[in-house]
Amino acid sequence: MEGIRRCKSLVPLLILIVLYSAIAFVNLGNTQSPQSTWSSIEAVTIDFGEVRYISRFQFMVGARHDIDFMLFTSEDAYNWAYELHVHSMEVFRWEERHIGYYARYIQIIPFSYGLRLQEIAFRDEHDNLIRNLRIIASEPEAFALIDEQHLVPSGYGFMNSTYFDEIYHARTAYEFIHGLPVFETTHPPMGKNFISLGIRAFGMTPFGWRFAGTITGILMIPLMYLFGRIMFQSNFWGFMAAFIFAFDFMTFAQTRIATIDSYVVFFIMASYLFMYIYYRYAKHMTLTPSLICLLGSAICIAFAIATKWQGLYAAIGLPIMFFPAWLNVYKISKKNAWLTFTACFPIFIAIPILIYALSYIPFVNAMDTGDGFIQTVLYNQVHMFTYHSDLIADHPFGSRWWEWPLIIRPIFYYVNHLPNGMHQGISSFGNPAVWWTGIAATFTVAIAWVRKKLNKRDYQIVSFLLIAYAMQILPWIFVYRLTFIYHYFPSVPFVILIIVFCLKNYVWTKYPKIVLIYGSVVYGLFMLFYPVLSGLPVSVEFANTFLRWLPAWVLI
Repeated sequence: MEGIRRCKSLVPLLILIVLYSAIAFVNLGNTQSPQSTWSSIEAVTIDFGEVRYISRFQFMVGARHDIDFMLFTSEDAYNWAYELHVHSMEVFRWEERHIGYYARYIQIIPFSYGLRLQEIAFRDEHDNLIRNLRIIASEPEAFALIDEQHLVPSGYGFMNSTYFDEIYHARTAYEFIHGLPVFETTHPPMGKNFISLGIRAFGMTPFGWRFAGTITGILMIPLMYLFGRIMFQSNFWGFMAAFIFAFDFMTFAQTRIATIDSYVVFFIMASYLFMYIYYRYAKHMTLTPSLICLLGSAICIAFAIATKWQGLYAAIGLPIMFFPAWLNVYKISKKNAWLTFTACFPIFIAIPILIYALSYIPFVNAMDTGDGFIQTVLYNQVHMFTYHSDLIADHPFGSRWWEWPLIIRPIFYYVNHLPNGMHQGISSFGNPAVWWTGIAATFTVAIAWVRKKLNKRDYQIVSFLLIAYAMQILPWIFVYRLTFIYHYFPSVPFVILIIVFCLKNYVWTKYPKIVLIYGSVVYGLFMLFYPVLSGLPVSVEFANTFLRWLPAWVLI
């Protein structure tokens, strides 16, 4: 009977996971995209079979954006006219250029070796795709330029192309797989390793490069449930934490784009969950379970750091939580305490260093610098530090740390203008019902903590949550380079746990309906803003009237 009750208690969580998964995978991206690549220094001529009017030239650049090429047109293959110089800074993204000339032949001439094109296409005066193209080239590989014409879209969109920093991270994952020189070297490689798993499974397609991040976002929901369930000793409050997290805007938008933030947040959450179990129960555990918790925390934080150095900020909080719990163990068993302390050196130093180094295997294999594995890894650490410390850049959607919880400036990822006043947009920012409530909740628990108006157990919980939150946000005070609101993402799980603590301790006993109303508001706002989180077409009038709550909210 107890087992049946436990299974029934998980039904709401399973429904939540299924619901969120369905929403997350809808319109995630096309499952097909040109896979074959043409790369050559030799010119290629395309024969249309007869003189045709060419209105548009469409193309997708592969994993190389710094090689320009030229287009020439001709009606007889003898007299050639220069048409355009194509310079592209994008990769795995459908682009187009307007031509507006008659021609039978078009010649593509790369500026230098290394140009990579996935597919090209031409459209006539009616904007129809010109079929039955013939390649004239010295190399048979040139056929790759026109071998997947059925995959040519009508135009660029997030469903068929990369957007925002996918041009760096998805591309680098592809380079790991194919042993190409690595372009994005400003973050450790673990996140790109995860992205590459989706590409290996589903090809270099929008669905493929976004798959691993989306799965990670789904896995965060049961992880959040576990955190709430263990912290508050309640299935209901565990579900509440998972529910709020699932319908926070940033959870949805940030895990559906092929960047590396999903992974660092997941592993920070997991590391802190393991550490919380040790922090809360160490004096009641034997040596082996204690070491398992610490090992789990160390492995997870190692994966976080190997994804993005932002994980180092979270790592600072782990010893702050470890030592008070360790002192409680010391009072009970000096032997177990010293064995634990001794084990922490290999657990929190040797194992993370090993995991961090092993994450570089695809990177080193692709780079093939000839300097050896260790030298290549060390050089990249210097490069990353120099890049971030010397970075001087500006961005219209950049923001400072204090603006993040206030949601002053969302990050605007994607826009596409459609007919009849409709737009598609994708932005990443917080659910106001979560982030703005989180500000009030954080001040509430901080004041209670300072005044010591908490029982012993609640004092431990609040201490943990405040330390966890502080470690995610305070280091950014000293970062003066360009930053974005998504850097607040690792703080969000702890903000939500603080909210749940307040709901449980200050609201539920007197006003239980307010808790349910609050959950409904969180979900309702998610549905209201869903179009500008997912790229669903929406009218500009609707977005400006109902969704632009602050002047800097450019969402469409």
